[in-house]
Amino acid sequence: MTVTQPSTAERVAAVRQTLSAGSLDEAVTDARALLEAHPSDLRCRLLWAELLAAQDKRAEVVDYASSLLKQWPDNPWVLSRLVSAYVANGDADAALSLYRDKVEPSALPEADKTRIARNLAAANRSHPQALVILEQRLSAAPDDPALARDSASALFALGRLDEAVDRFERAARLAPLPAWAAFLHVTSLVQRRRLAGTVPVVDAAILDCLGDALKRFPDDALFVRAFNGLPIASPDWHRLYRLIRSHVSPARTNGLLQFETAKACLQAGEPETTRAILQGLDPASHWGTVAKPLLSVLDTLPDTVWQRARFDDDPAAEVQIVRREGARRTIVVFATLTGNFMMLPLACLDALLADVPANVVYLRDTVFGSAISGLRSLGPDISSTVSHLRRLIADLGAPELTMVGASVSGLSAIRYGARLGADRATCFGALTTVDPEFQGTPSRLQRTLRVMQQDSAATERFDDVVTELAQAPGMGVEMFVGDACELDLKQAARLETIPQIHIHHEADVAHHYVALAMIARHRFVEAITGQAN
Repeated sequence: MTVTQPSTAERVAAVRQTLSAGSLDEAVTDARALLEAHPSDLRCRLLWAELLAAQDKRAEVVDYASSLLKQWPDNPWVLSRLVSAYVANGDADAALSLYRDKVEPSALPEADKTRIARNLAAANRSHPQALVILEQRLSAAPDDPALARDSASALFALGRLDEAVDRFERAARLAPLPAWAAFLHVTSLVQRRRLAGTVPVVDAAILDCLGDALKRFPDDALFVRAFNGLPIASPDWHRLYRLIRSHVSPARTNGLLQFETAKACLQAGEPETTRAILQGLDPASHWGTVAKPLLSVLDTLPDTVWQRARFDDDPAAEVQIVRREGARRTIVVFATLTGNFMMLPLACLDALLADVPANVVYLRDTVFGSAISGLRSLGPDISSTVSHLRRLIADLGAPELTMVGASVSGLSAIRYGARLGADRATCFGALTTVDPEFQGTPSRLQRTLRVMQQDSAATERFDDVVTELAQAPGMGVEMFVGDACELDLKQAARLETIPQIHIHHEADVAHHYVALAMIARHRFVEAITGQAN
């Protein structure tokens, strides 16, 4: 009886099947035997390159594929393998150059060229040549929605926001955007308006895109996070919030999704729902740990406290004022980066300040962050913002002025207080510099600052806080920091020798949310009024 031996192609396919089944060692052994039997067979040589890649031998794959290219200089499959090897090895320039010079004009099927181009661009999104090769592919296949999406993403990564928005819209006309592309579409629309200094930031196009995404991707945490970080006018905010609220479920296990949903519920005035969601987080998980300071406040204070708020917060409002008849002090509160106060909605903060005999001015920077470059609704720059605030404070009539801030808004409280003639600034975990070179500047804030540097409307910058304070020797700064929070301690240490600044270490606080810790300990309001010093 004659036994038919499998062909080389069949043996190559069998090795790939073994590899796909997760048996790497067996696949390597079989491939080595196959290569020894057929050393000149390109199929066997390419298979060995695949096995090297599967073993994460990146540099070895590059060398091996380069040697294959010398023997088969125009073979499209060798070119494809070498491009992939360069990408895996982090050599973007070599991969892009090889694709442009050899792969694009090769005899590879158009679908394979597109596949290689997309994989190459995905790993090098912000490289200008990645966009070039995607544009070449798109010109050959103008109705390919995946290419349209990928080229839109490359345009976004290069900061070409107008073109990115147009390309995302073209892709959406071809096929519904997947979640990642829908998120970048929303982000492109928002960044375009913020970089132009346009208020209101959120327009109908942003609302439509975000609303559609919340409907189609209710379990994607990034869209709930985007919702929480956008200055959406109250009626539209509540309309979109209902989409989020309708999907609240104890069965959800995504920690970020639950955390962001809880923050939205608290902004909507539902502390009981917020507490229930946060209690459902694993306390040992990352998001369970992040939520602990806020949960501590909600567990300590009765829900009736939050009913004392004296205004309905409009997330799109940059200035909101609570007047107190006969007040001798005005308190100016700077919201933190996401428009609240260290996770606490401004209305909740007002509930805590309800018994303080003072006017309260709540400031929210809807364009960038904590009025670092001014408030666009008050003017085009810092000077015009200061002038507007000075008139507003004078109109309130109180002779004493306290500035309040936390994290980066604590820096704004100090800077604006110095220029407005405040007698006191009270800060919680305040940053004392936002210089990206300072090791104590958080990475997320560094990203915000890099975006701000592109802001065409921001033509004025504050001086360093030391210089600003020198112009206001009569203003005292009460700075509360967590005694075990490295970020707070590094930032405070920069100014510890300045006589105007008094640093208070809050015991047993290892996180950046010292304001929330002091609220839970019933020391926050006293700190603002000067009674906790």
